Amino acid sequence: MKHVRQILMAVMIFFLGGGAAAEAHVSVLLYHKFDEADSPSTSISSAEFSRQMAYLKEHDYRVLCLRELEDILCGRQAMPSRGVVITIDDGYRSVYEKAFPVLKAYDYPFSVFVFTRAIGEKHFVSWDQLREMERHKGEVGSHSHTHPRLVNISQSEAVREMRLSKEILEQGLGHAVRWFSYPFGEYDGSVLEAVSHLGYTLGLTSDPGNTGGWAEPGRVPRQAIVGRDITMDTFVAKLISPPLMIVRREPAYGRLTSGTLEHIRLTLANPHLYLSGQVQMFLSERGRLPAVFDPVTGVLSSEGPIALTRKVNRIIVTARRREDRLYAWDSFMVVLPESAPQQ
Repeated sequence: MKHVRQILMAVMIFFLGGGAAAEAHVSVLLYHKFDEADSPSTSISSAEFSRQMAYLKEHDYRVLCLRELEDILCGRQAMPSRGVVITIDDGYRSVYEKAFPVLKAYDYPFSVFVFTRAIGEKHFVSWDQLREMERHKGEVGSHSHTHPRLVNISQSEAVREMRLSKEILEQGLGHAVRWFSYPFGEYDGSVLEAVSHLGYTLGLTSDPGNTGGWAEPGRVPRQAIVGRDITMDTFVAKLISPPLMIVRREPAYGRLTSGTLEHIRLTLANPHLYLSGQVQMFLSERGRLPAVFDPVTGVLSSEGPIALTRKVNRIIVTARRREDRLYAWDSFMVVLPESAPQQ
C-alpha cells in the first residue's frame, strides 16, 4: 500500500498546476506522532506541524470539530468551501507535549482517538491530559481497547473491543463518546455494522481521500499526514484533492466472497467531468491495474482473474478533472474471506 500511495501522490503533485479550486469538501487529516525519531513512518516534526497549522489560518480554512462533520454528512449543516478536521490516532504522549500547544495557540478544534488499554501507560497520554485537552477544544474518540486488527478477530471479540473502549472512555470522561477510528484503518461489513449498532455516529478509516457530502458517516476517508516525506507541497496537494463520487462498486467494500476477483468495475458519477484517458485504478498489492474507462457510462473496469494474496487491500481510483486538471480520488478496502489462503 505504501508503494501505491507514493505513486499517486507523485502524480497528483505533478499535475496540480494553477487551475480553479476544487469544489467544497472536507479534508480529514490523520496524524499519529510528533518529533519521534524512532517512528519515521508515522511521526512528523512539530515544526512542520506548526507550518501546516499556520497555512490553514493564512488560507482561510475552516477547522471543524467532528460534531460539525457529522452534521454535514447528515445534511444538518452545509459543506464549507474550505473545511478541515484534525484527527490524531493512538494517543501518544507527543500529542499532548508537541501538538496540543500548537493547536491551543491557534484555537483549533481537534480529535484524539485513543485505545483505552494504553491510557496512562509509558509514552501515552494520561486521563488528566485527555481532560485538559477537552477543555481546549479537544474531542476524544475510541480507537478500540487493545488496538487489534478488527478483521482478524471474531465478530464477538471485535464488538467487545469497541464496546469496552466506549464504556471506559465514557466513565473516565463523564460524557458520551460518539466517534470511532478503526485500528490500522481496517474494516469489513460486520465491523461497520457493529460501529453503528454500538452507538458510534462516525467511523473514521485510513482510506486516502477527501470527504464529499455523499460520504458515509461510518466510512469517512482521511488524508494521512505522516512520515519524513511530508512537505508543504504534499500537504497542500492533499488538502485540495477533490473527492470522487463512485455510485456502484463491484466488488463492494468489505469482506469478499472469494480470494479471486473476476473483475473490478466501478461507476463514476458525472463521467463527463473527467479526461477519459486519465482515469486510473490501483490495487494495493498490484499497483496500477490495466483498466478501461467508458466516458459515456462512467464505468471503469479491470478484467481478471485477479488472485489476491494479502488479507486486506485497498482499491484506489484517480480521475483527472477537465476543468482544473486536479486528480479526484476514491478508495475503499476489500478483505479476503476467512477460508482464502493469505500471504
